[in-house]
Amino acid sequence: MIITLIRFALIAPYGSINNEPTPPIGLAYIASSCKSKGITVKGIDSTSENLNKIFKIPKGKLQGNGIEINEIINLIDHKTKVFGISAMFSHEWTYIKDCLKVLKKKFPKSLIIAGGEHVTAIPEFSLRDCKEIDYICLGEGEETWSKISEKLVKNKDISSLKGLAYLKKNKFVKNEYRERIKEVEKIPWPDWKTFPIEPYLDNAISFGAGSGRSMPFLASRGCPYECTFCSNPLMYGRRYYIRTIKDVIAEIKFYIKKYKITGLQLYDLTAIVKKDWIINFCKALKKNNINLDWSLPSGTRSEALDYDVIKSLSNANLKYLVYAPESGSENTLKLIKKKIKLPLMEKSISYAVKRGVSVRTNLIIGFPHEKRMELYRTMYQQLKFMLMGVEESPTFPFQAYPGTELFHDLLKNKKIKLNDDYFNSLATLSTGKLSPPDISYNEYMGRYELYFYRITGLFLSYTISYLTRPKRIFRTIKSFFTDTSSTVFEQRLKDNLRKSYIFNQYIKPFVLKRLFKNG
Repeated sequence: MIITLIRFALIAPYGSINNEPTPPIGLAYIASSCKSKGITVKGIDSTSENLNKIFKIPKGKLQGNGIEINEIINLIDHKTKVFGISAMFSHEWTYIKDCLKVLKKKFPKSLIIAGGEHVTAIPEFSLRDCKEIDYICLGEGEETWSKISEKLVKNKDISSLKGLAYLKKNKFVKNEYRERIKEVEKIPWPDWKTFPIEPYLDNAISFGAGSGRSMPFLASRGCPYECTFCSNPLMYGRRYYIRTIKDVIAEIKFYIKKYKITGLQLYDLTAIVKKDWIINFCKALKKNNINLDWSLPSGTRSEALDYDVIKSLSNANLKYLVYAPESGSENTLKLIKKKIKLPLMEKSISYAVKRGVSVRTNLIIGFPHEKRMELYRTMYQQLKFMLMGVEESPTFPFQAYPGTELFHDLLKNKKIKLNDDYFNSLATLSTGKLSPPDISYNEYMGRYELYFYRITGLFLSYTISYLTRPKRIFRTIKSFFTDTSSTVFEQRLKDNLRKSYIFNQYIKPFVLKRLFKNG
């Protein structure tokens, strides 16, 4: 019995320059869970197979980063009986669907099981829209895949397992949800042998700011909050579980020894909830002489980030910290159920900036209910953050992602129609391309007006960042010739320069030889 797990190419709007080719940590966890039951597992990460390949997808005006489906087919072990497919992001759905049609045609007797936030959010639609999918794994997947493996080894039917959805004689069946894994430290560590991590480490690929060989990492599962624009409540529920510090330190030490990592990136949805845990974690890093540069790139809250915590983080080599205020309007924050206090967040940010931590703040504009004055408050807050010393404060157009409370409201009010045009439009709302999005869900402002505000804020924020602190200009230029970066902007510039033959063959060696030969 062979299970092949596949992550298809990274999808972005055509012409995008802000791709984030991150390792498939979710599938790496699934691989470990299956292997623990004696199953032979193969993995294909199309992006890591060719990090520099960009191909055009005419349908939807999209582009892919990695190898294409026909190349993937050539890598598949023909003894494969079951395929596990990652379907995390809704803007990738049309491409994934087309790939699955090819896959099923080549392996008509195989089972295809899809998992991830997209198919978890709209399982019945996904099954009917892509008949090639046999089952959908709902929510957290490790325990369900472990049970699937046990059944398949004995050639038993899996249709009664908790956590699965499927069509039976064209009738939608949704089994009972599987209970969340509470003792998350008992989940086997990600299998970076089945999904080789080296291409990402060797090329200094990074989700946020980079620290050379930056390792993706999860210390917790879930998020206890209920933001209306986030699909986490449907994927993980609102229970937050965190690993023991002993287990986390053991995994970090393993990566230092095996992969010679120089950095650590926590992909946690909300990494810092418990103040005592994070302070003790920082102490454990120091006690174990772990001197990695590490970062929190996913966006965390400020409730537990007081002066004592910030001091502990900076003393333990935290270099990059992302806050997620989302809006500068108190009314908007209330409506989206973002239970934060902006003055307290500002105080926390000022602590981090003074301690030398590179800070980013993520903001969203164009919520369905948002009026111009509320949006202007967000733009004012953006500029205020930059004057405080924040490195980056991008504004993201609101995206109505399946599984969110706002999505269901828009769907109910017929503002959204589930079809290929909708899913492809989500790609244009991403930050990958500086062009107008295909749609606005705002009642008062159209897509071009929102685009104007976004570009204006982007220009002003970076202008303030570099003009008020000119040393950042030289730091950014220097970062092109090293494996480290202090911001996402620097990292994305490096990612694109990495693909340039002239830069790598002539400019970089020339500069390194003459300017950095003495360190």
